Amino acid sequence: MRRGVVFVREIVPRRAVALIARFAYNEHYSCFPMRHRLSANSAGIRAQYEWRTAGEWMGLRAEAKGDPELPAEGSIEQFISEHYWGYSRQRDGGTVEYHVTHPQWRVWRSASAGFAGNGAAIYGAEFGEIIAGPPDSAVIAEGSAIEVFAGRRIA
Repeated sequence: MRRGVVFVREIVPRRAVALIARFAYNEHYSCFPMRHRLSANSAGIRAQYEWRTAGEWMGLRAEAKGDPELPAEGSIEQFISEHYWGYSRQRDGGTVEYHVTHPQWRVWRSASAGFAGNGAAIYGAEFGEIIAGPPDSAVIAEGSAIEVFAGRRIA
């Protein structure tokens, strides 16, 4: 069994990226104007990512103190940041699996985090209600370039 990720909705600022992801992987990508703010110093890091839809800015924010670290083996931070397989449901009910590679990411465990905006407008009523509340955990990951390999149908 492989640990992987399934995207509920991926938001990107470039229409070509959204079109390729929808066409090649049947992923639920949307294209919206986006902005971000990132500030880091010796005390910690603050990150904010926002997108605009229906005339409203909505987004995620998180703050963390200290330096980033490689996630501990078996930790929630490792579970969130280390996914090297993606899965996408196809129109005919089948599934495509694709491999993703990237270096292991260092992470900060967030001291405060939240979502602002009408999440139901993007994610639907049930998930929108969930993300409107306080998170159970939040992580800021350094991130890196990634490589996505061609998908293959699985049984």
